[in-house]
Amino acid sequence: MRFLFLVNDTDAIQPSQTTALLIAAAARRHSVWVAAVGDLSGRSDRQPWAYAKQLPPTPYDDLGAMTAAIATLPAEPLPLDGATLDCLFIRTNPARDLARSATHQTALALTRLAQDRGVQVINQPDGLIRAATKLYLLELPEFTYPPTLVSQNRTEIFDFIKDLRCPAVLKPLQGTRGNDVFFVSSEADKNLNQMIDVIGRQGLVMAQKCIPGAEAGDTRVVVMNGEILEISGKPAAIHRVPGQGDFRSNLHAGGTAKPGVVTHAMRQVVAAISEKLVSDGLFLVGLDFIGNQLMEINVFSTGGLLHAERFTGMAFAEQVIEWAVSSSHSIHR
Repeated sequence: MRFLFLVNDTDAIQPSQTTALLIAAAARRHSVWVAAVGDLSGRSDRQPWAYAKQLPPTPYDDLGAMTAAIATLPAEPLPLDGATLDCLFIRTNPARDLARSATHQTALALTRLAQDRGVQVINQPDGLIRAATKLYLLELPEFTYPPTLVSQNRTEIFDFIKDLRCPAVLKPLQGTRGNDVFFVSSEADKNLNQMIDVIGRQGLVMAQKCIPGAEAGDTRVVVMNGEILEISGKPAAIHRVPGQGDFRSNLHAGGTAKPGVVTHAMRQVVAAISEKLVSDGLFLVGLDFIGNQLMEINVFSTGGLLHAERFTGMAFAEQVIEWAVSSSHSIHR
């Protein structure tokens, strides 16, 4: 098959989950290209293009060798249609590239044109637009996530926290790596106004009940095509433990990864949202649980694959590529 992986910046690509998918595709002798969001274009004939780097058909030993190879490759024009390309993986992270938010929006519009021209797009652009912020949680069954408020009204936020009668967490709707995520003990917290100000500069505030046991960290569960990604009964799941003196479990905020356990209650949550994820074209996502409650859905560059492979010995990246190949004619375009 012919794969294109769309990333934020090809010149700054790092050893990561996306690189693991690239290696998995290259190892199976698929044709593989990489392009950045700023490398897409459209023309009056509705034909989208990418200035993409094609990987040589050579297996790569490790993630570092792959990223080094990408840095030296020239970019050449590639038409984004079914005659030239089979599958386009959107592996961008707009939240880490807010200065180019308009470029990311345009890239999604152009990948929609590619989808219309017969290219399988994972995840589908309309679904990514719909689930681009944490507000997507509110479209799910209420039992799957903790009591939540999304607002910029200061009085409403204070009242919500007061009514909880327990600690809360405040976060921006579009955030990453645990940036600007705050723990609030009660509505009487002296810094609550400042927290609202910091987050409010970015848009609406998401306030959530702090789940008991949150201090022990969260569990990232990778879901593919509406089902937990697992091989031989071993799920692609990691437990992220907060660093010392911090309640955030994000790995980029000092958290550490350990083997994850998927509970029966977590599986019930996945079953409850499976049909919606698939119907929205969100085929590869990362679900973040605290306890058995869903806190966030990561729909862009889903993390967790590399650590899960290390803990279980299972080739999850290869499984993703194999699924993309097998589903190339069955996914609704």
